[in-house]
Amino acid sequence: MMAEMTAIERVNKHINLEQPDRVGIAPMGEFYYSRLAGMTVADVLMDPWKADEAFEYGFKKHGGFDMAEVGFLLAMYLNPIPDMFSTYYLEWHLPGREFPPDTEPNLNERSRDNPLMTEKDYDLILKEGFHRFFSFRRAGVSDLALVGKMVPQTAAIMRKWWEQYQVPTMIDASMSEPVGWLSRLRGTTNFLLDVRRHPDKMLEVLDITCDGLIAAALSLAEMVQAKTLILGCLGSADLWSPKMFEKFQLPFILRAANAAVAAGYRLQYHFDTNWTPMLEYLKELPPKSGYLHLDERTDIIKAKKVLGDHLCLFGNLKPSLFTFGTEEEVEREVKRIIDGCAAGGGLIISAELTVDSRFELVDKMIQTTKTYGVY
Repeated sequence: MMAEMTAIERVNKHINLEQPDRVGIAPMGEFYYSRLAGMTVADVLMDPWKADEAFEYGFKKHGGFDMAEVGFLLAMYLNPIPDMFSTYYLEWHLPGREFPPDTEPNLNERSRDNPLMTEKDYDLILKEGFHRFFSFRRAGVSDLALVGKMVPQTAAIMRKWWEQYQVPTMIDASMSEPVGWLSRLRGTTNFLLDVRRHPDKMLEVLDITCDGLIAAALSLAEMVQAKTLILGCLGSADLWSPKMFEKFQLPFILRAANAAVAAGYRLQYHFDTNWTPMLEYLKELPPKSGYLHLDERTDIIKAKKVLGDHLCLFGNLKPSLFTFGTEEEVEREVKRIIDGCAAGGGLIISAELTVDSRFELVDKMIQTTKTYGVY
């Protein structure tokens, strides 16, 4: 058994598809840490230092793990640069505003009959460009001032984790791809109908929108001195067929990913829902460029077989397990994933925790990974 590594060394080994001392462990805790630390969701959403205080409390209480979540939550939901989380563009209901302080954010996606963007608006994008939909409809100028004040502080928090704790940050800024962004503005049903009715026009719109999203994301990433960008993808077999994905989404995901890598960033490919039928396509992503987050809808053991020599895998215990499961079930699932995916490195165990996840179940995932996952 090799000497224990720092978290930075361990994560770097996994991303480079080399075998470190043990399997990585990096829960996506977000608002789980706020409740653990006796804070509200609104506390950590609106104040990056409180968010860091809550995360640090959870980090120490669980005995440490391999990635740090910095105070990027404010930047995510009040981000003035367009992405699929921003209340400047989409109807997110936030704690302390539309919702009570201890409620998790929730997206009110518009119905087919009342979208934020109409079919005619595609012509405005083609004529006037991506910036046509910059909006202060929901978040106001005071929020913009708040973001301008708070977001730069994220860089100081990042440095603390990289330098003092020797733990890499999980996500520092976000990058959207055009299918996710447009389908939120149009509504998913409307967007899919648009693609079916006007395929050539939609490819033009996706092309222009992709370039705008890339430029905006790289601008914000530079502002906060980011190291890792989250590239979320609203797609998968739950949205459309592999052939439709290949034509209307894959080229733009690749463009965004390659632009981020060329600019010197690492990526978290945040691919929720069922990607099992699309795994072969993901071999076109830049190799060893980050880590591929998959949730429980994707067969992670099959993903290891397809992508094990291409990308580090990240996941994929189901969130409900940490509210309704047992310690035995958590341990069994962690061991199943390690047995199927850990060989040779390239595996970081994770789960997307909810505000009501139970400490003992989260701790079982962490401690099982640290002991059973030793190489």
